Amino acid sequence: MHRFLPIHLLLTLGLAGYLSAQSEDAPIGNQIPLNWPELPSWTAEELEMLRSGELVLGVDLFKDTLGASDPEDLFEPLPEPEVPVEPEPDPNLPTPIPEDVYASYFTNRPAEYLIDPQGMLSMQQQKDRQSFLDYHAGDSEIDIHIYLFDTRQVIPSDAQIGEIFKRHFSRGKGLTALVYYYYGNPDRAQLVTSPELAKVVGPGALHSALKHSQEQASLKSEPASQLESFSTAMSLRLYWMEKEIAEARGEGRLAGLDDEEDLLVVESKEAPPEVLKKDHKLVLFIFVLSLAILSGGLLVAWRKRVKTKRYHFPEVEAQPLLSAPHAAGVGAVIHFDNATLPPSLQREQVPDYLRKM
Repeated sequence: MHRFLPIHLLLTLGLAGYLSAQSEDAPIGNQIPLNWPELPSWTAEELEMLRSGELVLGVDLFKDTLGASDPEDLFEPLPEPEVPVEPEPDPNLPTPIPEDVYASYFTNRPAEYLIDPQGMLSMQQQKDRQSFLDYHAGDSEIDIHIYLFDTRQVIPSDAQIGEIFKRHFSRGKGLTALVYYYYGNPDRAQLVTSPELAKVVGPGALHSALKHSQEQASLKSEPASQLESFSTAMSLRLYWMEKEIAEARGEGRLAGLDDEEDLLVVESKEAPPEVLKKDHKLVLFIFVLSLAILSGGLLVAWRKRVKTKRYHFPEVEAQPLLSAPHAAGVGAVIHFDNATLPPSLQREQVPDYLRKM
């Protein structure tokens, strides 16, 4: 309908044609020309040299600058990073009970007499100890339950031997001796027995049984042998206590016993006062008896020596009387003043007939 285009449309078409012509002659901005060379690529020989270490990346770029010098000589090597040295754990520090075995130790009353969830004994050693404790339980009225811990492990406050005994062993049939044994350190062992047993035999006998078992274990150097000697000695002591229990039961001395009040934890750190008192009396009695025996023996030996001692008296030549070797019917008599002294101490020899004058 219009014969002539508007002026602004004509100007726009002209500017677009100019820009199109310029773009055909030279690149604009970051546009890459199509006639550039291709990028270099690795050959198979170069890749093999790179893998073997013959070719070091970047060294060839500085050949003209370095000349004949070795590139490694131009740079100081970086110091090796210091690796922190962890201090060795102190073997005397206590260690806690692992959480994964806590329930196996303390949650329920154990079905076996040897409790070793940490596996400190080998399979054969566990079998041997369990067989021995089973045999003891079948032959004795007093069962032995041994909880096996590591030598440096610490028992939690809610799992002390007295608490575990009250929780799992204070009710039930028969008598029980509960032992906390530290593998490799028998001196830390603890003992708790049924109140009936503690009442009859007394703290002294229980402490003596624990101490004797620890001494027998200390005679061995291997931890498994120590445990064997400990359990054997404890078993023998409990056999003797069982006889006293039978006599006390027949006499009715076990009636009216309170389990909570009479529970006794025995340790080897310190003996009960009555045990120390008995030990002092025993030592004094042995000392007095030994002194009396020694004094009596010395007295008997001295008296025997005096009675059996022999003296050799010298021969004395008597002077002739009236030119005769002896008087008629009269002999010369030599008298020593003291019969108990040796002749060498009695210098003056006096004839007997002169003493009468």
